[in-house]
Amino acid sequence: MRTIDLNSDLGELENNSLDAEVMPYISSCNIACGGHAGNAEIMRRTVRLAKEHGVAIGAHPGYPDRTNFGRVSLDMDLAELCDSIRTQILLLKNIVESEGAVLRHVKFHGALYNDLSDDHERSLMVCKMIASIDPSLRIIGFSGSEFLKAAEDAGLVAVHEVFADRAYTENGKLVPRSQPGAVLHDEADCLAQAQRFMSGVSGLIADSICVHGDNPSAVRFVSNLRTFFKQQNIKVGPAGDLSFSFSPLGDRSLLARLPSRISKSTHLKIRALQLALEEMEGVVETVPCYAELKIDYNPSVISTESLQSRINALVLRPSELPASRLIEVPVVYDGADLAHVAEHNGLSEQEVIQLHSQGTYRVYMLGFSPGFPYLGGLNPKLATPRLEIPRTSVPAGSVGIAGNQTGIYPVESAGGWNIIGRTSLKLFDPDSEKPFLFEAGDELRFVPVVEEGKSSLSAGPLNNEASGCVRTPSPERFVSIIESGMYATVQDAGRPGWLRYGLPPGGAMDRGAFEAANVLLGNDPNAAVFECTGTIPVLEFSEPTKVAVVYADRFQTMDAPAGEPVRFQPLESGFRAYIAFECGIDVPVVMGSRSTYVPGQFGGFEGRVLRAGDVIALGGGAGGTPAFPSFAPPSSSRSCPVVRVVPGPEANWFDCGGLNTFLTESFAVSAKSDRTGIRLGGTPLSFCHDEQMVSSGIAMGTIQVPPSGLPIIMMADHPTTGGYPRIGNVVEDDLSILAQLKPGDEVRFVEMR
Repeated sequence: MRTIDLNSDLGELENNSLDAEVMPYISSCNIACGGHAGNAEIMRRTVRLAKEHGVAIGAHPGYPDRTNFGRVSLDMDLAELCDSIRTQILLLKNIVESEGAVLRHVKFHGALYNDLSDDHERSLMVCKMIASIDPSLRIIGFSGSEFLKAAEDAGLVAVHEVFADRAYTENGKLVPRSQPGAVLHDEADCLAQAQRFMSGVSGLIADSICVHGDNPSAVRFVSNLRTFFKQQNIKVGPAGDLSFSFSPLGDRSLLARLPSRISKSTHLKIRALQLALEEMEGVVETVPCYAELKIDYNPSVISTESLQSRINALVLRPSELPASRLIEVPVVYDGADLAHVAEHNGLSEQEVIQLHSQGTYRVYMLGFSPGFPYLGGLNPKLATPRLEIPRTSVPAGSVGIAGNQTGIYPVESAGGWNIIGRTSLKLFDPDSEKPFLFEAGDELRFVPVVEEGKSSLSAGPLNNEASGCVRTPSPERFVSIIESGMYATVQDAGRPGWLRYGLPPGGAMDRGAFEAANVLLGNDPNAAVFECTGTIPVLEFSEPTKVAVVYADRFQTMDAPAGEPVRFQPLESGFRAYIAFECGIDVPVVMGSRSTYVPGQFGGFEGRVLRAGDVIALGGGAGGTPAFPSFAPPSSSRSCPVVRVVPGPEANWFDCGGLNTFLTESFAVSAKSDRTGIRLGGTPLSFCHDEQMVSSGIAMGTIQVPPSGLPIIMMADHPTTGGYPRIGNVVEDDLSILAQLKPGDEVRFVEMR
């Protein structure tokens, strides 16, 4: 369940006229502490009122100017300003503690709030002063402001605030109070604005929504907001709590989750947990995301309950993390969309380049494609929506902007980001000892350069010779492809260990059939095989070879002759078959595996699908002892198989009708399905509220639901992170059923209990 903070500025009126009426509806109060308003008596009265209603207490310092109610900027030097703020905060803090309560946050008032919003340097000194008072204090400030960036840089937790009762300009700023319509008095307008903030369409981060306590309509506003949040299944509570909650992602992954937000403090807490779990027994792999850590574990070694308990017992110290690496990225700013980004934001191209290259960016996570860095720190003046029609091909090294994010494409891929430049740095090199340039926690800086000669970038695939995927000219023992079939690749058990860098394990889609094929020949359990989708290739062997073929519903072994085409039995049910050869396939090992990863264009045979005319080396030496596999054909042979699912972390984003549809109706497999994901058709699932989520962890079997309402099941070559709600996750033992579904087949889901 999502949580939103509802805050109000109180203790500003001598008679506390509205405070008692507003307090029951809010989760945080910001108490004037003697600068623009308030005195010791009012503060104590307001603190007692907040304590009575269980409301979080915050300081609300402003310029020391009661005449203008703190709404006029004062020319104060930094030392004088810090002394004034410190005095105000400590005055309230002492009162709060004397009443047996805790001061939880600080939010500035009026002109001081506005003056600090765009002044990072001055804000940083102020925030460091606040941290010296109490480093656990949260800072509430204008959403996306430089002030909140400074708060995070000072080691404080930033809370992004929006206003339900204030009008906004088109560029996301507050309309000055001196202008007509700056304050909203109509309840319907106030509620509609809050809905926009919660849905994410405004582009502003909404951790906390403010209703001013001196607004005569405040009580009606907060009452209506509470009703709206209840209807939307949104919990009201203080923001900035960095305590982990837990949610399963299937039967072998656990999500350690923080409130959904993109911030440095959240990132550091996740990184601290990631490092603490590296040596924990039973933990297989971790994937840091914006607001959660995906933890893959071995349930035979550690239970879900034990893992949660051990995490809760950890003492995490984000401030003691190793210093971040700073990597400089040279960029030739000549991208196809540079002019569009400039025009969209009312800037010149040179101003775009200057703004993009003057900041320092943090790598929050890697995903989408191997080595793709999700960067935080883009200047809001450069925010530009994604392209309406994504490009089918974006060259490796392209630097782009999408919304309020910027990033670099590590490999050639489709994409909808606005391309503003390109770098010659190679972000991903599968043949290198360290294949990835970036990792979560790094910082980078873009450095404008002028191109000298031709760019070293290529829009084509990775150089096969460099990546170790070299065609063997004349292997001693080989198999030739006479007819390639629909889609065949070399696969083994996959390449685990690289999820945190955005590279999925891949490997065979139907693990049971893959394992059975090798058992039949006595091969190494991880020996590479041909995975054949739709149809089976026609092969020719250089010498007599023992071969095993495992289908969805049966298997066969044979002694294939040399020098003549070998045709295998066709698929009768299911969609994939696995052909194993005695001693396996001798293609190069890339990053610990012989599997083909077609999206990254590496591994297997030249990083691609097999074609007629290919000659693939087979392993040499003596074969092992064949055995009869413990192979049970998956229930996909049924007309409409049923697969078990564990409810996903966003299952509560769907209304009763959507959940009922998901668990009672059947869905048809789309022809657009592939090794990345199985797309389903049928009755669209209905959501109970419209909300955008930050990119989060996904696994093989994760069921995502895009805005169309039609589920997508992530499969072997899935991206490691995704931004659609996760309604459920197929249990590991049922993934083979999915692997054998062909276009047009139907499938149903049942909740695992």
